Amino acid sequence: MKSLFVRIFLSFWLAMGLILTGSVGVTAAFIIKRSTEIQSLVPGELAVTAEQRLVAGGLDGLRDWARDIRNTYPGLDVFIVDALGQSVTRQTPPEFIQRRISRLQREGLLNGPSRRTSSPGGDLLRTEPQITAANGAVYTLVFSQVPDWSPAVLGTPDIQILLLLLAIAVSGSICWYLARSVTRPVEKLQAGARSLANGNLDARVGAEFSGRKDELAVLAHDFDQMADRLRSLIDSKEVLMRDVSHELRTPLARLRLALGLARREGADLEREHDRIEREAERLDELIGEILRLARLNSAHQNVNREEFDYAGLISAVAEDARIEASAQGKLVSFGYSGALQIQGDQELLRSAIENVVRNALRYTAVNTAVEISLRSEGQMALLEVRDHGPGVPEAELQRLFEPFYRVTMQARERDTGGYGLGLAITARVMGVHHGKVEARNAVDGGLLVTLSVPLKSPTAAAGD
Repeated sequence: MKSLFVRIFLSFWLAMGLILTGSVGVTAAFIIKRSTEIQSLVPGELAVTAEQRLVAGGLDGLRDWARDIRNTYPGLDVFIVDALGQSVTRQTPPEFIQRRISRLQREGLLNGPSRRTSSPGGDLLRTEPQITAANGAVYTLVFSQVPDWSPAVLGTPDIQILLLLLAIAVSGSICWYLARSVTRPVEKLQAGARSLANGNLDARVGAEFSGRKDELAVLAHDFDQMADRLRSLIDSKEVLMRDVSHELRTPLARLRLALGLARREGADLEREHDRIEREAERLDELIGEILRLARLNSAHQNVNREEFDYAGLISAVAEDARIEASAQGKLVSFGYSGALQIQGDQELLRSAIENVVRNALRYTAVNTAVEISLRSEGQMALLEVRDHGPGVPEAELQRLFEPFYRVTMQARERDTGGYGLGLAITARVMGVHHGKVEARNAVDGGLLVTLSVPLKSPTAAAGD
């Protein structure tokens, strides 16, 4: 069964069906057995035993005999009436028995002659044997069988025990199977969780659930995904710590070098102080970017979400980039008419877009333009930033958005500036806004970076 819900539902349904079927079968067998026993009774023999009890104990003895008959043969009722048609037992005859007694009285058959028969034949339920007391009083015995559907059938001790044992056997077997089929995989999941909690990041449980297609298999798959994600996060934290340590050594080494030069006799103190100030500013910038990346990586990152015009934000970033580009002999092109409403943190998104635009501006060739385009596609706003630089090797495109990663090309080495955190921050910003960023090489050269973010209420009026 592919669903644990269906398995549980059908198991209980099957248990109830088997119990009901078994109960009907046991009850039917009991009724047949009881009817056979009642039909085998000889009216004359019952009359003899009743008369003996009457003679020995009077009416009280006769009443005890009637009670014993009911207990011995469940479902068989016996009513004892005198010559006037009055019941001498404490049990009131039902209406159809009263009509039967009235008929016997009208025919004058309640006060003799005796209807006792000692022959083995005769239908007990259609025969009214008579007995005579010591004083000559005549009493008629009227037998009646309780209907098969009567609740009295289920009230007998033997059938109650059989039904109880049947219910226990069926429900116990099915519930044991159901509990076992649920607890065994849960125990495997529990063992995997404990192993993971104890530091075993290789703990996986999916292989043990390969033959299942129910909710527990889905849970095992999610557990493995969680373990993979946890391992990835821990590995990335370790790499980040190693890279941070490495990146901090460079400005600190330059600071120590500048201090050593400043201490030399005849050193140009103003020049060395300027160098120390520049390295301190670079160190402060690096620490700021590291802290920003750490905050964005946090699961508790609070994003100030407000609705605003995404096109207007990009236009402002492009305008600032044009000023910087003009000083380098480069251009920035962007044209979009209309509005694209999104919901998010303007400052974070501004920072992410600026990282991509400035990165493109850094590598695009002189006298070329960084081309920025915006369009809506379905429920997403797509921003594309293209430069006319050397591009990136295909094998390294997927690693562009890793912290501290720099492409191993002369045109994109450290001398061009940056610490390898800008695009990583951009990827995190797009992630917290339920978007994504991708990079690919343009067909005619250069790098093309695409940023996508969900639209709030797209009202695009024109194209790029």
